[in-house]
Amino acid sequence: MKNMKWALMLAVALPAFGFAQQNYTLQGTVGKLDQPAKAYLRLNYDEKVRIDSVDIKNGKFEFKGSIPSPMEAHLRIIHDNAPFDPAKPPKQDILAFLIEGTTIKFVSADSIKNAKISGSPLNAENERVTVLLKPIYDQYEALEKEYRSKSLADQQDPAFIKSLEERAQVVDRAAIDAKMDYVAKNPKSYMALMAFNSTLPPEFNAIKAEEVFLTLDPSLQNSVLGKDLAKRIALLKKTSEGIEAQDFTQPDIDGKPVKLSDYRGKYVLIDFWASWCAPCRRENPNLVKSYAKYQKEGFEILGVSMDKAADKAKWLKAIQDDGLTWKQVGDLKGWENEAGMMYEVKAIPMNFLVDPNGKIIAKYLRGDELDKKLAEIFGK
Repeated sequence: MKNMKWALMLAVALPAFGFAQQNYTLQGTVGKLDQPAKAYLRLNYDEKVRIDSVDIKNGKFEFKGSIPSPMEAHLRIIHDNAPFDPAKPPKQDILAFLIEGTTIKFVSADSIKNAKISGSPLNAENERVTVLLKPIYDQYEALEKEYRSKSLADQQDPAFIKSLEERAQVVDRAAIDAKMDYVAKNPKSYMALMAFNSTLPPEFNAIKAEEVFLTLDPSLQNSVLGKDLAKRIALLKKTSEGIEAQDFTQPDIDGKPVKLSDYRGKYVLIDFWASWCAPCRRENPNLVKSYAKYQKEGFEILGVSMDKAADKAKWLKAIQDDGLTWKQVGDLKGWENEAGMMYEVKAIPMNFLVDPNGKIIAKYLRGDELDKKLAEIFGK
């Protein structure tokens, strides 16, 4: 799992079983480093960042402590006490690793980022999974290399961008399938929890995610990462299909309040977007097409801007340029948009299709998916 590509997150509360408090010892040897060189250990859990530091003497350092469960951690080495020069900032010497209740050793001839890790079953398993996934990650790197090799004009060509995105989606699917296969075969492994967590985008099917989550060992569910994932699932369940859409009020472009409940009796798509969001702007023509086709049938769109107040002019221009003729609202608080926070919007474009009774019946309808859904609804 090179560079910790399975990002970790943290925090919540589950059953009364789980990992007991674990004692760890970290022993490092980094060449011939000596004072004033220092080693720093960074942990982040229970919504708190914890940083410990020790001097490096004769190339060696040691940390001891306890953690509530395995988790991601970072070691950083400051090689000297030279004053910081913003014109020549030093390269950071940092190693991301998995900390657990055991004695973990780090050995390197020059820097912590190149250290070999031993004594940790979890980090050893991490390396095995890295090897397993390497052929897939190599495909990502090949796509990035292809993109960089193109001229600026080619990089901006819609046909090339579409081709690149379609091929990236195939690789994404392969990565997800490989990780989920690992999860199914290793339900008691902490790496399985990490693998599963890494497959979940900012917006995911909370009902299906919960089904998989509950197949994992209870101790994993009650780990720091497990609690955080349980919290994410619980939050997203509030916007799952079949749940009544939460009502909200936002000002339109003229400052007049508009309520979601004003649309009761119609099918309405709540569309979260922003003027600066390139994928949103590419998606707008699809919305325009569907709106023109189904508005007379009882279909509406309510655009919710994730722009900031400073970008109001750009928001209004984007509405005009993209031909968005439906109602647009926004409190212009950027990612702090109150409706966006209510609907747990972490990435855009994001949308929710609400039926005439006010229930969410679909979400994240992009490309032709919206048109297909509306054809199913209206029988066209």
